[in-house]
Amino acid sequence: MGFLRNTIAMAFVATLLFYFVSVGEMEEAQQWITIGVMVTLGLGYILSGSPSFELPVQPKASASPSASVVANEPQSEVASEESVTPEPKPAQTMSLKERKAAKIQAAQEAQRAAMAAANGDDEVVMEVLPIVEVEAVHVADEYVVEVSPESVEEADIQATVKERASRHEEIRARIEARRRSQMADIRASTSRMWEENVVREDLVALLQNEGHGMTVLDEPLQPDPGHIYGATFIRIDDQRVLKYRSQLDAGFEAVDSPKSEPEPSLSDLPPLIGPDGNPLPLPDLPGPSGALAALKMEMDED
Repeated sequence: MGFLRNTIAMAFVATLLFYFVSVGEMEEAQQWITIGVMVTLGLGYILSGSPSFELPVQPKASASPSASVVANEPQSEVASEESVTPEPKPAQTMSLKERKAAKIQAAQEAQRAAMAAANGDDEVVMEVLPIVEVEAVHVADEYVVEVSPESVEEADIQATVKERASRHEEIRARIEARRRSQMADIRASTSRMWEENVVREDLVALLQNEGHGMTVLDEPLQPDPGHIYGATFIRIDDQRVLKYRSQLDAGFEAVDSPKSEPEPSLSDLPPLIGPDGNPLPLPDLPGPSGALAALKMEMDED
């Protein structure tokens, strides 16, 4: 029996290796045939290992009363029984599987006997222990969870609504941020366009031309003397221009400077004498030029 099982196992392993090696080259029918052969060999290996014998029945131990009764029987009956008892047959040789099965059965019976003895000891101990009465007993309440198709559907609807609301909020936030960035770009481009297209008018150069045909309104009409004034021209309309004069030295306060030591007086330089023996005159001042000079002359005339 063992040789047959070994042969079947070797044939199964060889078929399996052959299938793995040549599975890519075989056709579908050949693959199914190989699989059928492996299944057949596997079933043969399994069925060949089932035991074909019955476990030996162990004789039960005789009780003590029967032993005492047998002891009290007369010697004649014992002798007759011995004469009637057949000769013992020679013990049959047991195979390895039978011996293993007998050992397993003996171990199971020993385990059952030990469990029975332990149960008997426990029963004795329980009988000895005193009975304790429990006055307050808390019984757990029954908690029933009702699940209906309507409740499941409502929960799914609420979860879907929450998910869509959060998704819509994210979309709105992205749209708002995009719109803000677009508005900022539009405003920046508009301001740059206005700055590029705005032409600043030079009113000072326009008023210097004779016959400009514009009315200049002075403010104030009579400025206080003894101050330095600055003029600002503001166009009111196509025919009028406001000339606003403001004091440049107004709003300043004199700060007492720390007293410094008097510097040593130096003698005056000798006058420069020309080739004719007379002192040289001072050079002439540079002539006025530009729009600022014309504005200064106009202020002096006023």
